[in-house]
Amino acid sequence: MIENIFLLFDITFESLIILVLTALACAIIGCFLLLRNLSMLGDAISHTVLLGIVLAYFIAHDLTSPLLIVGAALIGVFTVWGVESLSNTGLIKNDDAVGVVYPLFFALSVILITKYGGNVHLDTDAVLMGDVGMASLSRVDFFGFSVAKSALQMGFMLLLNALFILIFYKELKITTFDSQFAQVAGFTQLILFYALMLLTSITTVVAFDAVGAILVISFLIAPAASAYLIVKKLNHMLIVACLYAIVNSVLGYFIGLGLNVSLSGMTATIAGITFGLTFLFNRNGFITQMVRKVQQKQSLKEELFIMHLANHRNTANELEEAGFQSMKEHLQWKQDQIEKVGNRLIKNDEVFHDTHKDTYRLTSKGQVRYQSLKEAYKL
Repeated sequence: MIENIFLLFDITFESLIILVLTALACAIIGCFLLLRNLSMLGDAISHTVLLGIVLAYFIAHDLTSPLLIVGAALIGVFTVWGVESLSNTGLIKNDDAVGVVYPLFFALSVILITKYGGNVHLDTDAVLMGDVGMASLSRVDFFGFSVAKSALQMGFMLLLNALFILIFYKELKITTFDSQFAQVAGFTQLILFYALMLLTSITTVVAFDAVGAILVISFLIAPAASAYLIVKKLNHMLIVACLYAIVNSVLGYFIGLGLNVSLSGMTATIAGITFGLTFLFNRNGFITQMVRKVQQKQSLKEELFIMHLANHRNTANELEEAGFQSMKEHLQWKQDQIEKVGNRLIKNDEVFHDTHKDTYRLTSKGQVRYQSLKEAYKL
C-alpha cells in the first residue's frame, strides 16, 4: 500500500516536471518567434508537423521510431518554405500564405489519422490535446534509472534550445532586431531562420505527448508575450518568459488536478490569464494607460480652472467670472464639474473659496502654479 502511494507520488511529480520542461523549452524559442513576428507561423508549424508524424508512421509502423521526429521536422521546414515562397511572390501577404498552407497540411493529417490511425495511439485526441498525466507512464532506462520518456525528451529539447540560443545569441539578436545591418555585416540570416524553424518543429513534435498540437502554441507564445510587456532587453525577456512558464505550469497543474480537468489545457488557460493580468496591470498596461488618461484629463481641467481665475483676478468682472455659481457659464462646464475641480484644488491648497464674495480665488501656491503654466505654455 505504502509502495503504491510513493509510486503514485513519483508519477504525479514526474508529470509536473514534464509540464515544466515542456513550458521552458517552448518559452525560450517562443521569445524569438514573437520578436520576429512569427507567432502565426509557429502556430502553423505546431499543426502541420502532424502530417509528418502520420506519414512517417505509415513508413515505420512504430510510434517510438525516430523517423517520426525526422518526418515532422521536414514537414515543419517544408511548411515554412511553402509560406515564404508564396509570400515572396508578392501576390499574397505572409499571413494569407499561412492561412493557405497550414489548413491544407493539417486537414490532410486529420483525414489520414481518422481514416487509418483509429487502432493505434495516433488518434486525434492524443495528438491534438495531449495527456501529460499519462505521459509519465511511458518509461525508459537512463543510466540505470527508470525515467519518464517525455521528461527525458523535453529535457533534451530544453538543453538543445538553450545551447542554440547561447551559441548564436549575438547572431539571433542582430538578425531579430536589425535584419538590414545583419545582411550588410554578412550574417547568414537564412540559415539561422531555418534552424530556428527546425527547432520549433522538433520541440512541437516532442511536446505532443504533454500538451498536444493545439495547446503548444500557448506554451510557445504566451510566456514570451507576457515578458515582452514588462521588460525591454532580450536577455531579461528570456529569463522572465521562463519564470512565467514555470508559474503557469505549476498553477495549471495543481488547479487542473483539483478540478479534474486537462492539465495541459488548464496550464494554457492559466497562461492566458497571466498574460491578461500582465496586459492590464503592468506599468504600461491598459489599466495604467486608462488611469494616466484620466489623470491627464483632470490635470488639464485644473490648469484651465487656474488660468481662468488668474486671467480675471482683480478685474471689474471678477465676481461674475470667478463666481461660485456663475463660473460654469463662462467655462461652459456643468456645475458638478466646477465643484469637483474646485474641491480638488482647494484640497491641494491652490484655490480657496472666498465666502465673503462667493468666488474662487487663487492662493499663493495656486499663483506659483499659474506662473509655471505660463512658462510651460509660453503665454
